[in-house]
Amino acid sequence: MATATSKSIRQQRGSVAKPTVRARRPSRVGAFFRGVGAFLGLITMLLLLAGIAAAGYAAYMVQETQRFLPQNEKMLAYQPGGITTIYATDKDPKTGQLVILARIYSQYKEFEPITEMPEVLKEATIAIEDERFNQHRGIDFEAIARAVLRNIESRDLSEGASTITQQLARTVFLTQKKTFSRKLQEILLAILLEKNFSKEQILEMYLNEVCYGVNTYGAKAAAKVYFGRELKNLSLSQAALLAGLPQQPTRLEPFKHKDAAIKRRNLVLGKMAELGYITPEKCKVAQSNGVFLISKKPSIRSVIKAPYFTTYVIQQLKKEYGQERLDTGGFQVYTTLNYAMQKEAERALINGVIKARGTGVTQGAMVSVEPRTGYIRAMVGGVDFNKYQYNNAAQGGRQPGSSFKPFVYVTAMAMQPGRYGPNSYVDNSRRSYGKYSPGGSGPSGSVALKTAVAWSYNNASVNTANAIGVRNVISTARKLGITSPMDPNLSLALGAYEVTPLEMASAYSAFANHGSHAAPMGIIRVVDQEGVMLANNQPRVNAAAIPESAVAGIGEALRAVVEKGTASKAEGIHDVADAHGKTGTTNDNKDSWFVGYTPELSTAVWVCGLHYEKRGKVTVPVYRRMAGAGGETTGGRVCAPMWARFMKAAIPIQRAAKLPRLVPAEKTMKAGEPSPTPSPEPRRRRRRRRSTNGDVTRPPTQTEPRANNATPAPEAPTVETPREEPRPVEVPREEPKPVENTAEPADRPEQPSAEPVVVPPA
Repeated sequence: MATATSKSIRQQRGSVAKPTVRARRPSRVGAFFRGVGAFLGLITMLLLLAGIAAAGYAAYMVQETQRFLPQNEKMLAYQPGGITTIYATDKDPKTGQLVILARIYSQYKEFEPITEMPEVLKEATIAIEDERFNQHRGIDFEAIARAVLRNIESRDLSEGASTITQQLARTVFLTQKKTFSRKLQEILLAILLEKNFSKEQILEMYLNEVCYGVNTYGAKAAAKVYFGRELKNLSLSQAALLAGLPQQPTRLEPFKHKDAAIKRRNLVLGKMAELGYITPEKCKVAQSNGVFLISKKPSIRSVIKAPYFTTYVIQQLKKEYGQERLDTGGFQVYTTLNYAMQKEAERALINGVIKARGTGVTQGAMVSVEPRTGYIRAMVGGVDFNKYQYNNAAQGGRQPGSSFKPFVYVTAMAMQPGRYGPNSYVDNSRRSYGKYSPGGSGPSGSVALKTAVAWSYNNASVNTANAIGVRNVISTARKLGITSPMDPNLSLALGAYEVTPLEMASAYSAFANHGSHAAPMGIIRVVDQEGVMLANNQPRVNAAAIPESAVAGIGEALRAVVEKGTASKAEGIHDVADAHGKTGTTNDNKDSWFVGYTPELSTAVWVCGLHYEKRGKVTVPVYRRMAGAGGETTGGRVCAPMWARFMKAAIPIQRAAKLPRLVPAEKTMKAGEPSPTPSPEPRRRRRRRRSTNGDVTRPPTQTEPRANNATPAPEAPTVETPREEPRPVEVPREEPKPVENTAEPADRPEQPSAEPVVVPPA
């Protein structure tokens, strides 16, 4: 019963209908805020990640920037632009320092300590570039805000806010690229610089490193380029002009844009007056002043000392180290040149050419070497380097004529000492070798060898060369340092193949050095700016290149040239003690030579009649015959007096010279002046008496073929062969008055160009 009732009740309850419940719509406001929350969460996450990345990047940039910062005050002692300096061996009597022949750099830069800089330049620079320089710590936030406002007002970006410290960071340690990372590095570097250096040190670095136009860096260099004076001598107007240039050094360059430079200068002066550095009255006076620059940009080439030798050395340095390293390496290059001798060589050549103009002489060269070491002591490659840069002393070459004949005879005396000597006889008969017949004058038949040399008999030289073999003559010439091309033709005996004066002076030097040949050398050593020795050149000596007996024999013959031969009437030749030499003149009189030596020096002199002719649109060099009212130009008439004039002046200098100490090859030394030691007195050649060694009529041996039975020589090349030189005859004539001084240019401050330049010291 009860069970039924319970069931009934449940059925009744189950039959009751459930009430209908309506679904709730999502709130739009809630959805909006939930979306905003998600977005903000995403942004927060991105910002957090960005912050972490930025912090990491900033830490990286700080670490990277630290690499650019100078670690200690040694960075203040900048090498001035990595200037390579080339020195002579002798000292300037005024300064007591080695003579500087040239300085090489890609940027003209000179260093000046801040203590030596005038206050007016410092004040002008601070006034125009960074008026709050002494208040900020590398970044001037006040100036930044001011610049932003002014740029907004003017609607351009003309106003900048870089401090002097920032400019220094950008100039010295960074590139000029305008990127965010570079700007960040600039800011960080500026802060680090301020932390590590005093204001005075920062200003010193800035004034020595910033560009002032025309590839000139540093205020000291700029003062010399624009005004030709030292910093301490600048006027207020000049200092203000310099201070205004770093903003836009190209557009404000005074040489090209003088008006713009003056306008900028006046702005600097006004700023100085505004800040109280100068009075308004001084400002007005300075603004009214004109700008007087040095007259013109100095010639790069005209101010090099010993320009032919210096460029000869520079070419060697370029070949060894490359142009870029030469421009920026700060090398100290110690050369073999003696500048006092160089000036005597220039004087002798220039005056000699002027004196011989009446005979058609227009150009020449002279080079002198020291026999013991091969040091090039003087080199003049032409009369005027400004007009003619081709170095005749070391480039190209010209036919040496009869001055080549000693190599024939010394070869003969070396090969057959029992047959050939200064008093033995050689055949001067005229002979033909195939199609080649040299010709010449002098007695036909046998003549003494030293007579054949003294009077330059052509047939004797050719016949002797044929007897001993032309290839042997070439071999001797090679041993004596002649590297120019030569073919085994009999015309070689008359100097038909071109050689340089340097080769000839070097070859003859072996006659003064007992038969040992020292290769010509222009550079003793090269030291970089860290003090590391890059080159330490020792004399390269070919000991006993020719036997000393042959040297004594040819020496006697070459002495006869001076005593009674083709050079005996040369002006001043007998004033040179123990002079030996040989004249040379080509058969068309286009080239004349004298090559000679003493125990101290071996010197070659060459002259020619070089002219320039226009052929259509092209100007070409033309060598003309040298002859005039005074007679034909010969080696004895023109070149020997130049040689004598130089040697008379140079030998005392050489004897008194203090040569650089030769540093052992394995030793490294720091940069600095070479330690000089007195040059030992050259040994004088020992004279040996030699008896007559027979003549050409005696029966030949197996090693001594007869000239008339010899195999005909190949046909001589179609080249100019030297004529036999006549005995000199003195003909008095009025000579043009020679100049009293060489064309050595006065030192002037160099204004660099965009190209690597070479300039002298101040």
